[in-house]
Amino acid sequence: MNKLKRVFLFLSLLLLLIPIGSAQAQEYRFSLTAYEVEAYLEADGTLTLYYYMAFQNDPSAHEIDFVDLGLPTTRYNLSDIKAEINGMEMPEVNDSAYVQGAELALGEYAIQPGQAGVVTAWVYGVEGILYPYDREDRTDYANFFFVPNYFGSQYDRSQNTEYRMTIILPPAVGAEEGVWYEPSDWPGANEPEATMTTDGRVNYSWYTNNADVHSQYRFGAAFPTSAVPAGTLITKDTSPSDGGSTVSTAPSFFSRLWSFVSCGFFPLVFIGFSILAIIQGRKQTNKRKMQYLPPKISVEGKGIKRGLTAVEAGILLEEPLDKVLTMILFGLLKKEAITVINRDPLKIDTVKTLPKGLYPYEQAFLIAFMDANKAKRQAGIKSLMIDLVKSVADKMKGFSAKETKEYYQDIIRRAWEAVETAQTPEVKSAQYDHTLEWTMLDKEFNDRTTRTFTGQPVFIPRWWPRYDPTYQPVTSSGGGLAAPVTTSTGSGGSRPSINLPSLPGADFAASMVTGASNMAAGVIGNVTDFTSSVTSRTNPIPVTTPRSGSGGFRGSGGGSSCACACACAGCACACAGGGR
Repeated sequence: MNKLKRVFLFLSLLLLLIPIGSAQAQEYRFSLTAYEVEAYLEADGTLTLYYYMAFQNDPSAHEIDFVDLGLPTTRYNLSDIKAEINGMEMPEVNDSAYVQGAELALGEYAIQPGQAGVVTAWVYGVEGILYPYDREDRTDYANFFFVPNYFGSQYDRSQNTEYRMTIILPPAVGAEEGVWYEPSDWPGANEPEATMTTDGRVNYSWYTNNADVHSQYRFGAAFPTSAVPAGTLITKDTSPSDGGSTVSTAPSFFSRLWSFVSCGFFPLVFIGFSILAIIQGRKQTNKRKMQYLPPKISVEGKGIKRGLTAVEAGILLEEPLDKVLTMILFGLLKKEAITVINRDPLKIDTVKTLPKGLYPYEQAFLIAFMDANKAKRQAGIKSLMIDLVKSVADKMKGFSAKETKEYYQDIIRRAWEAVETAQTPEVKSAQYDHTLEWTMLDKEFNDRTTRTFTGQPVFIPRWWPRYDPTYQPVTSSGGGLAAPVTTSTGSGGSRPSINLPSLPGADFAASMVTGASNMAAGVIGNVTDFTSSVTSRTNPIPVTTPRSGSGGFRGSGGGSSCACACACAGCACACAGGGR
């Protein structure tokens, strides 16, 4: 018996000495390096939410296989939530068992221990988020209070997150009609960047690089009720079962007719207008996401800003960012700074000795591609684009945006004219090569390239083998690339010799049109989401002073005593966080 006791005691002590690190490793533990939230108050009184979440998983933590997204009300549809992980469509979106909201299931794209990943989400059509402004002198105003999704402090270890929260008011709100409230518990400046977007919507944006994503930060704004349909505000008298109908014991023909009109026709008309408003609101939202250039650039100055590169002109003309990225890629190819090793996914090889005179955005491109991690590379490209937009805005100070845009549009027109009027295939090919970045800025670049070169040979430029990994180069003596040969034109210029390697025009056009755009799309992922993440940094424009009349209208809390509990009667708060 004593021997059994000694064995039992020995085993008990042995169990106490077993490391518990393996159990701890299964806990969720992460931080967020960047967190961006945009709340669009739409014309139909609904809410559209955009989330950008850059996760960094702890090396010893559980993989991030689920992300819980708390939502301010239960009046939403799962089918209206679109989410991505590192540019790939989220495998599943389900109801969350942890928070009031959705569970984003990462599936095969789970963020492994020690790895980083970017989760983005769009939530459309959230209802029941507006409340009356409860001061007697402002009964014609609506309140919106919002706490962005947050994570449990036992999971989130963020300390210096770059955090931006933006509220965009409905389209009908005038420049001097919106109101913002001081955020609660916010570690950044209380006063937001209060601006007008390029499509005329008032927005308030708060930013800090000293936040975490487990604290509850409350933001709010107010605006005239006339900007949204009647009946979209939630009041204490609002009841889902309150139909307001009466019943007649002896219905007549006219009462039956009225019942049809009031209970059938008018609701159908209202639903129809609501659907149209939702569609229009989403169109406006998508349009706004693509407008990355700060509106201050449109403030009229004098004269034309000459000397912009084709890439900078593309930013000024607000071309799609995937096209701008493609232009940077071709610029580096033409300067023989890179070679495309693989197109999909894009992999490049940088020469050991870089050519002199590279532009800052070209250098940033090369630095971004030094990182093999896709999410970090995309973050580098995003930073490149933000810096590029800001640089162009600075260069345009004091100049006329209208005149400058017309000037560069004329350069684009003349570049294409030189290509299309060339008399021989070799001269046409050389001219296309020379003005490539400018011709790419044309809205019809794809169609014009196809029309111009189909049905004739194209003498490929020197950089083509660096662009097309599948190209079999012509060699001068069985090995190595054949150097381009030029002949004099008799007028001080030169043109390619006809013994340059060539391709059928249709093959050349197809490679230019589809190959380049596919490579850019593979780098930045969803173009709309990528551009939106840039827009949130470059547009809104400079700070303006919000309206401060009517009894301290801009003060903390303004006209609401809401304590921002999820069940409060005077606000709509996404207080259902604390999830994974």
